[in-house]
Amino acid sequence: MVVLSIGGNDLGFQDIIIQCTISWSTSPSWAPNLCNDDVQPLVDARMPAAMAGVDASIDAIRSSMAGAGYTDADYRLVVVSYPSPIPRGSEIRFSESGWSRLDTGGCPFWDAADTRARDSLVDQNAANLRSVAAANGAEFLDQRDAFQGNENCSVTADRPGRRGGPNPATSEWTRWVGTGILQGDIQESVHPNAFGQQALGRCLDLLWGQAPGGEWTCTNTPNQGPQAMNLTGL
Repeated sequence: MVVLSIGGNDLGFQDIIIQCTISWSTSPSWAPNLCNDDVQPLVDARMPAAMAGVDASIDAIRSSMAGAGYTDADYRLVVVSYPSPIPRGSEIRFSESGWSRLDTGGCPFWDAADTRARDSLVDQNAANLRSVAAANGAEFLDQRDAFQGNENCSVTADRPGRRGGPNPATSEWTRWVGTGILQGDIQESVHPNAFGQQALGRCLDLLWGQAPGGEWTCTNTPNQGPQAMNLTGL
């Protein structure tokens, strides 16, 4: 099985995080400066080139495998989408006002921006990846809901180690937005942590147990841990 996870950097996810953080930290809760109007045109403009890059990557994989003596039937090529690292605005455990979202939670975004990212941008990216996978005869694994209930700042999760040590069932599965003070802080921001990687690995394990081909979605059972992931056909 060859698994391809790609496209986020081409869409400028880091730029989006920075823009939404600035919008939150420079405006009051009674007059929030939302980043949605700035972010959506950026994503729309970059999407065609990003998906062309995914298409080219699939071609490169096919070529490399053929060069190594494999036919397309000898292996499974799976394109995966990204799990949402943050919940909807209504699902965040920190107040929208004050500084707790920045200095404690590491999720400095307005509720409306969180909801837009969760229900629009993540879906838009997944839908485009699904189309590219189908056009290239690759399997597709939709992971947009894989971290539901265990995202950074989720009301049903907590920071690993805050209550009796890290717990894969109740801990957050993604890193917070870092300040850049610590090594790797910025690079690891809103990426899966160890528990998140275990959950994604479990999704692939479940997919491996299925017959080759098709489109699948992997979802989380909140507060049950990575081993409780669920795989269903799309």
